[in-house]
Amino acid sequence: MSFAPLTITVLTDTHYYSKENGTSGKAYDIANAKSQKLLAESAEVLSAAFDQIAENPKSNIILICGDVTNNGELNAHAEFIEMLRSLKNRGKKVYVITATHDFKGNCVADLYDGDNKRQTPAASREMLFDMYREFGPDDAIAVHKDSMSYVVQLCDGYRLFALNDDRNLSGKSGFSDECFEWITERAKEAKNENQFIIAMTHHPLIAPSPIYEIIGKGDMLGDYDKRIEQLADLGIQFIFTGHTHIHNTSAYQSPKGNVLYDICTSSPIGYPGAMRSVTFNPNENTVAVSTEFVNTPQVFKKDGKELKEVLENQLIGAIRGIIKTAGEDIDKLADKVTAISIKPKLVYKFGWIIKPIFKLLNSLKVGTVAGWTKKETGLSEIDYTDIKDRKVVDVICELVMNLFGGESKYPPETPIYKIVMGFLSILDSVLRILHIDLKKITKVSSSISELVEPLLYNAKIDAYEAELEIYPHYKAKNCNFKKLEFPEKINTVKESKKGLPILIIGAVILISLLPVWLVLILFGFVSNHIKYANKIK
Repeated sequence: MSFAPLTITVLTDTHYYSKENGTSGKAYDIANAKSQKLLAESAEVLSAAFDQIAENPKSNIILICGDVTNNGELNAHAEFIEMLRSLKNRGKKVYVITATHDFKGNCVADLYDGDNKRQTPAASREMLFDMYREFGPDDAIAVHKDSMSYVVQLCDGYRLFALNDDRNLSGKSGFSDECFEWITERAKEAKNENQFIIAMTHHPLIAPSPIYEIIGKGDMLGDYDKRIEQLADLGIQFIFTGHTHIHNTSAYQSPKGNVLYDICTSSPIGYPGAMRSVTFNPNENTVAVSTEFVNTPQVFKKDGKELKEVLENQLIGAIRGIIKTAGEDIDKLADKVTAISIKPKLVYKFGWIIKPIFKLLNSLKVGTVAGWTKKETGLSEIDYTDIKDRKVVDVICELVMNLFGGESKYPPETPIYKIVMGFLSILDSVLRILHIDLKKITKVSSSISELVEPLLYNAKIDAYEAELEIYPHYKAKNCNFKKLEFPEKINTVKESKKGLPILIIGAVILISLLPVWLVLILFGFVSNHIKYANKIK
């Protein structure tokens, strides 16, 4: 079968927020301080995005991968649905799945009224299918009603699998076994009919960064390690996801040799404020993925600001607030970290260690760390003169921005890359001497360097612009399958040998001050567990 090229637009995590629920006052400011989303201006940002989509003649197919509202508020659903209808009236075909932010079990969400937080009606899960049925299900050739998943024939040769993963009936996101049987049958039908499958779901199947797999594992698709292999072997090679608000493209290859690309898109109302344009060209075995940034709405233009700048300030403000608070107030920190997928229980459990570390961190400068790492980096002071007075906190904020934005700001030849990786090499050398196997602890990476390096530089698939190869689909294991390959890693930092001397010096200091250390550690541990006993359970 000959396939005509097909271009689609993908966005996710629109988190539409109705102004009726409050956009000012103390209560709203407290909630907004720990958010990296522009809630108050979500209507303006999404209107700008939809205008952009409507004016794009290259694509008339729009996929929205869940979390369409902030927290399922009924007024937000009503207003957002009107925006979707307007987009349809301008000639676009809109396909939507909902997700965990689109309903509330108790059917109430928060609204903010001056100093007070009150409640507003929210949708139940059972309401969502009928609310959004005009955006996909009504045109479906197959529907799984319980999961609210559906299959649509987009055009000749292309079939969309819109897979709602808001529950797997085992307390997680994902797909129940019965739902996955339905997916399997639909995929087999599509393959037998020579259809090219395009899929979307909400939660990612591949962690956008190794560090995310540790801190955000619970926010990935339930049973992702099993489902990713199954989906790849069904011939579902391209799946669009969201939830993390991270702009990333990752790839997986099953033992049979089947490839799956997880194309995760950031939120349009969170940094970097992006959507994707994707062109499928099976005849050429390529899929071109490009990023489009949302145009700046008038609400920011009138103040001389660009949208990306506003989004950056919102994200950095949240991260700076977390780092500053970590050195000052554990209760406030536990509240703030939920915005970056960290559970408050972890903060309370390790608060006695976190607080002194972050006090030091808030005062540390890049030049100090560069001095510690000269043997590993080979840098002289002249190499980092321009950045020596930068605060380490500023670099950490940039790394978080790189995570959300999918940016590769610091290639291996840059001083920041070398200084950060040099410092991590020192930490890894200490772990080696202590025979600490990080892989056993994290289940993800064998070194701290491996965990953090992708936040500096992504050597694999570019998150913004990429031409992805369409791989063959193998029904049975093939020893000669075409292997997924990535560029070789470039090493610009030496392996540190400082682990042993650090431990010797540390041991001397520890032994000489052992009674003091024991008292401090015991006091910190016990007082922390007494103070937060109910919150650690």
